[in-house]
Amino acid sequence: MNENALNRTGGQHRILLIGPDSSHQDYLYSMLEAKGFALLRAPSLAEACQKVVTWSPDLVLADLGPQELEDPLDSFQRSLRGVQKRGLALRLLVLSQLKEWGPGLEGLKRAGVEFLGKPVLAEELLTTIARSLERPAGMLLPEHEAARSAAVSVAEPELMIGRSAAIKPILEQVRLVAPKNTTVLITGETGTGKERISRAIHLLSDRRNRPLISVNCGGIPATLLEDEFFGHVKGAFTDAHQARMGRFEQAHRGSIFLDEIGDLPLELQPKLLRVLQEREIHRVGGLDSIQLDVRVIAATNVDLWNRVNEGRFREDLFYRINVFPIHLPPLRERREDIPQFVAHFLEKFCRRDKLSPKRLGPSAESELMSRPWPGNIRELENAVEIAVIRSQDRVEVDITDFPAPRPPLGYSGPAAAAAAGADFKGMVTQFERDLILRVLERTHGNKSQAAEILRIKRTTLVEKMKKFSAHSDLGL
Repeated sequence: MNENALNRTGGQHRILLIGPDSSHQDYLYSMLEAKGFALLRAPSLAEACQKVVTWSPDLVLADLGPQELEDPLDSFQRSLRGVQKRGLALRLLVLSQLKEWGPGLEGLKRAGVEFLGKPVLAEELLTTIARSLERPAGMLLPEHEAARSAAVSVAEPELMIGRSAAIKPILEQVRLVAPKNTTVLITGETGTGKERISRAIHLLSDRRNRPLISVNCGGIPATLLEDEFFGHVKGAFTDAHQARMGRFEQAHRGSIFLDEIGDLPLELQPKLLRVLQEREIHRVGGLDSIQLDVRVIAATNVDLWNRVNEGRFREDLFYRINVFPIHLPPLRERREDIPQFVAHFLEKFCRRDKLSPKRLGPSAESELMSRPWPGNIRELENAVEIAVIRSQDRVEVDITDFPAPRPPLGYSGPAAAAAAGADFKGMVTQFERDLILRVLERTHGNKSQAAEILRIKRTTLVEKMKKFSAHSDLGL
């Protein structure tokens, strides 16, 4: 049995198939039955509503003609809302000969309902069904801007945090470009939130009800990346026992996020360039071209223009992806946003772990804002998660609950500084800083205990920490 046919309790996923008797209906039924789904048929929308109540399907697959996509469908929506008042939520996938959302489907579109135009490839249908079944069953919302409001409400708190002068223009750029189909290149240090911004762009676009497919260009072996991007046909190579859909096909009508685009192998860059130019792909081993409608969002933490000058990145590809650049500043340049991030992560982890809400102590806030956070937002998020665990049942999270700040990457202690010809004062300062960091880590940030171990006054320790914080090059 196909894994997609199994639900979380180990049984079969139930699909209610709506549509009049036809060869197409018989084909759908046979194909889905072969994939292991439990099926029930309803010849009309009117009969479907009662079967939703009595059978509780995991997915309603409505194969409708153009004439059924106006008033009858509105009636179906009203009936389904009545069903949902009984506590039954559902997933709805509509198939139609229409190639795009018409007036009769606008309400469903805004509610996040899936829609596929016929004829539809079997693989595309199965992929859409699998994606729908992964999502929680929901309600069909009647409000005019329900889906967009929901998308904005998700994108704002989760992905677009910040009020600092450094981030405000960035968030405005995101809101400006999101509704377009323009290719976006997001740059910034590791951990600055490039993937978060890509999700915000997708959620605030008209493609929000379609998939956002992510590919780490540096995390897949070069020999497998072409197959990952474009898929393959049956028999393309020894182990290709069946055809496989690549990431670009999976993102059809949605968005694809190409993370670490600067690490894309040089031999694959011309093929990506062709996709961006022609908006079509060829599966590995295949001759047929597959037309695609995909919004491309790329990201990198390296200087791509330097890669171009080094001959490691194609200049023509650079211009193709650098259409609308967005540069994310590091967290140290937007320190005013740290309290807002901490509050968000506290709420996130308390909700996840089913804990009572927690807040950050006032003294902890100022100290967190003074740290350099070389790992940026990702490092801060990890630190908050540790603090939530360490604070146990306490409502207020203190600085001692956070892990001690770590030296910046590349710092190797006084010996390396001496070899590099550092002066005596600089070596002593680096030694003090390194020693204090190690002791603070040992005491989990407790300054009183650290001062006792170092045999200095607590006030002296605090003053030294303030001095180190004032020099960002010292990493504290």
